[in-house]
Amino acid sequence: MKIARRRSSAPSISLVSTSDVAFLLLIFFLSTSALSVERGLLLDLPRPGEPLTVLSPDRLATLDVGADAVVRLDGVELPVSRVRSGIAERLQRTPGLVVRLRIDPGAPYAAFVAVLDQVKLAGARQLSLETGSAT
Repeated sequence: MKIARRRSSAPSISLVSTSDVAFLLLIFFLSTSALSVERGLLLDLPRPGEPLTVLSPDRLATLDVGADAVVRLDGVELPVSRVRSGIAERLQRTPGLVVRLRIDPGAPYAAFVAVLDQVKLAGARQLSLETGSAT
C-alpha cells in the first residue's frame, strides 16, 4: 500500500491586511496632527473714489531699501539688524505710527524680506509698501 505524501506549501504571510493597517495609520496621523496656519498680510485697499489719507510727517516712518541693499530710516543709513530697534523706538513715541517701506525694483528680495521681518518684530501694525526708486 502506497501512502500519499502531502505536499507542504512554503510558509507565507498574507499581505492583504497590511494595506488596511497602513491606511488606518495614515488616517489616524492625519486626523490627530496639528496643522499650523500662519496668517499673511492683511491688505486694506482703498475703494474707488475714496479720498486719499494724508498723514502728518510725525506719524510716518519711511524705510528705504536701495538697489545696493542699503537700508535708510528717515534718510539715515542703518544696518538691517538695527531696523527693529529704530522702529520700536518710534512706535513708543508715536503709537499710531505708519511705516512706509519703499523698495527699489533692483533691490535683492532677501533684503526686502529681512527688513519686512524686522518691521514685523518691532510690532508695527500699519504698513505701506511702495515699489520704485528708493532715495
